[in-house]
Amino acid sequence: LQIYAVTPIPENQEVLQRDGIPDNIKSFYKVNHIWRFRYDRPFHKGTKDKENEFKSLWVERTTLILVQSLPGISRWFEVEKREVVEMSPLENAIEVLENKNQQLRTLISQCQTRQMQNINPLTMCLNGVIDAAVNGGVARYQEAFFVKEYILNHPEDGEKITRLRELTLEQAQILEFGLAVHEKVVPQDMRPLHKKLVDQFFVMKSSLGI
Repeated sequence: LQIYAVTPIPENQEVLQRDGIPDNIKSFYKVNHIWRFRYDRPFHKGTKDKENEFKSLWVERTTLILVQSLPGISRWFEVEKREVVEMSPLENAIEVLENKNQQLRTLISQCQTRQMQNINPLTMCLNGVIDAAVNGGVARYQEAFFVKEYILNHPEDGEKITRLRELTLEQAQILEFGLAVHEKVVPQDMRPLHKKLVDQFFVMKSSLGI
């Protein structure tokens, strides 16, 4: 017997991605009328690169499709179909950045509109992304997928490489805007941490050549 935590896959992606939709409405669509759920299993295909594990980090994604949508009144719901696909290291990197950028946008928006009583979630997210980048996070993606060797050996990945570049630049822009918003609302006792984040952000931009 194996038990996995599954992630709901909302059907109405258009609502979730559209700007101007209130967060409480988006939250409703994230967990209602759900037919599909998924779980991921990361694994390394071939020899694991000890210097940069992102190069060989694949993801086996299993999607479960139900007969009826959740939530509902039944005690159990039959799984009608099960689909398994493998995501390449590049595809995985793209999804990680897309999800993180969306999370940042949401937190920044909540902070701007005063929906956030406590700015700690934004502070922690900014700190996590910037700290990871300074310590090699996004730079590892550059080393893995932007180098000449990878581009020549994987001509079919041209559009995906371009997409990853766009997301990298987009994340830097979101972080810069997020820090500007954070500066306006950060309490006095957290000013030193804010300054550290700003300093680290410029180190990150420099290391990424932005």
